[in-house]
This record gives sequence, structure tokens and C-alpha cells, in this order.
Amino acid sequence: MTGTGENGRGGDGGRTGDCGDVLAVDFDGVVADALKECALVTWLGGRGLDPSLSGAEQLERVPDEFVERFRRVRDYARLLDHFVVAHLPGAGAVDSQAAFDALFSGLDAAFVRGFTTAAGAAREWLRTGEPDFWLDLHTLYPGMAGLLRRCGGRVVVVTAKDEGSVRAILARHGVEHTVREVFGECRHKAGAVLDVSARWGVPVERITFIDDNLANVREVARTGARARWALWGYATPEHRAEADRHAVPALHLSEVRHLAPVTV
Repeated sequence: MTGTGENGRGGDGGRTGDCGDVLAVDFDGVVADALKECALVTWLGGRGLDPSLSGAEQLERVPDEFVERFRRVRDYARLLDHFVVAHLPGAGAVDSQAAFDALFSGLDAAFVRGFTTAAGAAREWLRTGEPDFWLDLHTLYPGMAGLLRRCGGRVVVVTAKDEGSVRAILARHGVEHTVREVFGECRHKAGAVLDVSARWGVPVERITFIDDNLANVREVARTGARARWALWGYATPEHRAEADRHAVPALHLSEVRHLAPVTV
């Protein structure tokens, strides 16, 4: 965990292993691995849900080539809306953030809203109708449950995923009590971090933010928070080169076990 971050801000600001007074974490790609679940709801968001089929049967219908195309799209996506790109013919050729952004920006807004609504409804249908199947599509990354427990009561989840899903997954793994607040379906993570700072009475430089999306990390770093780029999530060689150019502090999964709050 080295480097000063952009504009000299968002650096360590404390001891090695110190995660500050508040830990703000992304969810998918940082706390939980949900690639299959996200691919499934993306497929259903574009192709439609058949309520006569079980969740397992729905998953079996998702073509392997679509899952691989989604995997490529996931590296560039920040929101559920962005997952719609996996349904586009050109998705398989995406090889840069600019190419992905160009594909997405060319879509009709009503089309994107329709997809997002349908995908969200499919997720809710699975989560409430077949909770065990749906929960089994989520695993926690090694060390994350321990980190949440060490920082219990001073953790906020800032994620594009809906709050109900986040809380259900945390409960499944016995760590729901560790999270004080969830910013679900969050589109502006820097704003969420500043809101936490103001309402919790914590200086923003004492908030550690962890996300696997480089754009989110760079935005939050500009608030003065100690932003860390999670290397175990979704990223590309292009993102790694960009992080190096801007001296973005990175965090390896093996380092998570050393993070702890300053006070207890």
C-alpha cells in the first residue's frame, strides 16, 4: 500500500495496516464474487425471465459464450445498466474502456432503463423465490469476512448492487452485524463517502475506501479519502497501466488480513 494517490491526496495517512476510522467498501468484486449471478441476471434482463423454470434451469439456459462475453464486459462496467452491453453484437470485440464507453453511450436511454428494470426484477425474483440457490451464487473473497468483523460497526458498503441483496448475502455469511450502512444502487461513490464523513462526524482523510473499479477509486481519492484499488476484482491491463501512471495505491488480497482500525 504505497503511493500518494492523485494530486498527493488519498495516500496512506497512517500506519501500515491502518484502515482508518471508517472502512467504505464496494461489494461485487471486493467483498463478494458474484460473476455467475451477475451473468444470469444480465441474460434474464435481456432475454426475459420464465417463471415456470427454477433458478438452476434458468442458469443452465445461459450459453457459455454469453458468460464469457459478460466476463469481458464486467471488467469495464460500474453499474447494472452497463451490463446491457453484453447483449450487443460488438461486445466480444471490446478491448478498451473507451470502446466499452462508446458502445454504451450509443444506446437509447429507454432501452437501457428497460434492461435495468428487467434485470433488477429477475434478481429480486431469484432472491426471494429461491433464496438458497441465489445465495449459493455468491462467495466471499478470502479474508473479507475477517476484515468486516475487525472493523465491525464502522463499515459502510458503497455499491451498485441493491441494498436488499447486499444484506441478504452478508447475513448468509454471518457478517450482517458488521455493516453499519449500505449505499445500494449507488451511482456517485465520492458523494456517498462525503456524506458518511459529514453524518458520522469522521474526517474524510480517516475513511479508507476500497473498490476494484479504477474510475471509482480515482474519483473518491479526490475527496481526500484514502482510496485503495482492489487488485482481486475486475480489471484489465489497460487499467493497471493507468493506475501506474497516476500512482493509484493498490491493495492485494493477501494484504487484507493486515488491515485493522486504529482504535477498538
